[in-house]
Amino acid sequence: MSLEAKIHQASRAKEVLDNEVYQQAFTDYKTEIIKQWETSPARDEDGRQRLWLMLATLNKVQSMLQTTMETGKLAAQELEHKKSIADRLKESLGMTL
Repeated sequence: MSLEAKIHQASRAKEVLDNEVYQQAFTDYKTEIIKQWETSPARDEDGRQRLWLMLATLNKVQSMLQTTMETGKLAAQELEHKKSIADRLKESLGMTL
């Protein structure tokens, strides 16, 4: 994937993570899962396991969005670094843009 594509994906991931509706839905759903787990009978191993998997999946989605955003930040830094090197090289060769 190109650096530009990673930067674009990071921007989109940031839009999701910064979206108030997403944030509220995430928080509400996580709270609901935890509440169901807390009130579930200890003998309901299957139900508790299902809730644990739901929570793990929810957290994984959040983590993947965060990772995409961080990867894009690194891609932007790399792209800027490459441009800087190219500019310095052109300057040292006496070239102008």
